[in-house]
Amino acid sequence: MPVQEVNRLLNQFEQMQKMMKLMKGGNLGRMMRGMRGVLPGMR
Repeated sequence: MPVQEVNRLLNQFEQMQKMMKLMKGGNLGRMMRGMRGVLPGMR
């Protein structure tokens, strides 16, 4: 497995952890607004 692939997976994992923390904190509305720029086509 190339190093770039490992780094990409680690980055994805960290992003998911951040999202989980936000969801646990009850900041779902703020999270959705923040994700609008990340996932195209999401309203």
